[in-house]
Amino acid sequence: MATFLLTIVTPERTVYDTEVQSLVANAYNGYLGVHPGHAPMLVELVPGELRVVEADGREARMACSGGFMEVTPRQATVLADAVERAEEIDVTRAQAAAERARARIQAREGVDLARAQAALHRALNRLRVASEGSASDA
Repeated sequence: MATFLLTIVTPERTVYDTEVQSLVANAYNGYLGVHPGHAPMLVELVPGELRVVEADGREARMACSGGFMEVTPRQATVLADAVERAEEIDVTRAQAAAERARARIQAREGVDLARAQAALHRALNRLRVASEGSASDA
C-alpha cells in the first residue's frame, strides 16, 4: 500500500512523524481526506478530530485544536496549537473544562461568549475523541 509522511507539530512537541496510508482532518469547510499523491494545498483546520490510517493498517485518532495543514504529493504537515492522541486525553480534565465553559456561557455577564463557546467546543471534541478512541481500541 502506498504511503506518505505525516508530521504533526505543536509548539511543545512533535506529536506524530511517520508514514501513513491516509489522513482525515476537519478543515474550515468540512472533513478533508488526504492520500498519497494528493494535490498540493494549504488549508485551515478547525477544532476536530484527526483520523490516521497508519502504514500497517492500524487507526490512530487525535483531538486537534485547529491550525493549518500543508499537503504535497509525498507529505502532509499539520501545525496546531494542541493535538492529543485519544489515549493521552485526560477525560476528567476535559469534563471539568466543559463544565467551566458551560458555567461561563450561562453567566452571560462579563463573559466573552465566543471564547466560552470555543472552549466548550474544544472540551467536547476532546471528550468525543477520547470516548470513541477507547471504544475502537476494545
